[in-house]
Amino acid sequence: MGPAGIEALFPGARAGDDPVVDALAREIEAAIGGAPIRFALSRVDLESCGAFQRRVLEAEHAIPRGWVASYGGIAARIGAPRAARAVGRALATNPFPVVVPCHRAVRGDGGLGGFQGGVEMKRALLEMEGVAVSPEGRVIRPRLFYTGSGASNGPHGNAGKRTGNP
Repeated sequence: MGPAGIEALFPGARAGDDPVVDALAREIEAAIGGAPIRFALSRVDLESCGAFQRRVLEAEHAIPRGWVASYGGIAARIGAPRAARAVGRALATNPFPVVVPCHRAVRGDGGLGGFQGGVEMKRALLEMEGVAVSPEGRVIRPRLFYTGSGASNGPHGNAGKRTGNP
């Protein structure tokens, strides 16, 4: 949506009023178009989240485009290895879904799990990032960023392994 569209929806708004907001809007537009944009966590107020959710969001934010992590892997990474369901709840209430792309968290068995925007949107976002998803809704040959053991941090030795807590 260009400046004319925004001004039509919000008559008092004028394009160019705030360069910071304009830059963020351009980045969001590029990300929606498929560009590999990584938003800085400093753009959001993580202090508005509880301590557990903040740790989950920080771990989720670290997962690069084209990679996924299981809920259990994220739980292990933040030092709460038995908290996979709590990780799912923390992501389900992510107040910053554009900055912290929570679609990269999947079930330990490769299933997509839930998503604020619906499972079909989660599938589309993952596929846009190059993650293959089966017709049954499972990630095919996932590139796992965190494993369930918490022993690894990303693309150093875990590509293609299906690990994590179901």
